[in-house]
Amino acid sequence: MSLRIHFLVKLTVVVVLVSSILFTKLPTAATLYINSLIREINKRGLAWYHSRAMNALDGERFVVFHQDGKQLEARMILDAAEGFYPALAENFGFEIPGPIPVLLYTDREGLNRSFGWPADANTVGVYWAGSIRVLSPDVWIDPEEEEQDYYQAFVDLGPMAHEIVHLFVDYLTRGNCPRWFNEGVAQYQEYLLTGFHFGEARFFPLENAYTFAELADFDSLEDQNLAYHQSFSIMTFLVESYGWPAVIRVLDAFGRGASLEEALEQVLDLDLNTLDGEWKRWVAHMQE
Repeated sequence: MSLRIHFLVKLTVVVVLVSSILFTKLPTAATLYINSLIREINKRGLAWYHSRAMNALDGERFVVFHQDGKQLEARMILDAAEGFYPALAENFGFEIPGPIPVLLYTDREGLNRSFGWPADANTVGVYWAGSIRVLSPDVWIDPEEEEQDYYQAFVDLGPMAHEIVHLFVDYLTRGNCPRWFNEGVAQYQEYLLTGFHFGEARFFPLENAYTFAELADFDSLEDQNLAYHQSFSIMTFLVESYGWPAVIRVLDAFGRGASLEEALEQVLDLDLNTLDGEWKRWVAHMQE
């Protein structure tokens, strides 16, 4: 065992022991601390490991790790990430310490395998613990188009804006954010930057709406397109009714350990029933 690997093993043991002690005495604070610690360990560990096994394309904030023959796609991914970052940093009000690792996968099976998902799972990008994993654009975009069109298609339809928002949310909330709320924020910011959405926020089919209890189990919902559409619609309602700074304050409350109900009460003086009623009236009014 090399000295570096031996050190990493010892560090992991220490982290687990310290985290266990903190979790016993201060459950909420410990969970937030552990989430942040895991993110930073993963972020730095991935950068260290992949810098030895893959090519690295460095930017100001991001580094894209890629295989030989994927230089064009790596450049597209880096340019998109660096292009989206400044607006998102301004919208969230803080900077993310770099470098932020981005892993480029050459096939869908490899990307899905890295998360233990079925080989045919339909995804082109994933954020996890300080890093972003991206399916090579040439797998799902026709690279025979002119280069500028190829790049623009990736910018408009690709995952970079969405996944970078998840990165900002993770840092702000320290991993304590309901999935539907997280996805609502990501979609709202992505829509501002690219115009992409799963459905118009004001034209959500209320007769098919999930309850907030059902949204709490977001990843298990049968109709994922509907779930994403609903989270986008609710988030758009919150921003238009209370303002984006209020959403930031809710995220900040999550980062201090508040639950969804506590954060809404503290920041917006809302309970879930009131939020549900106000959102549905907003949608119904917009559809009149």
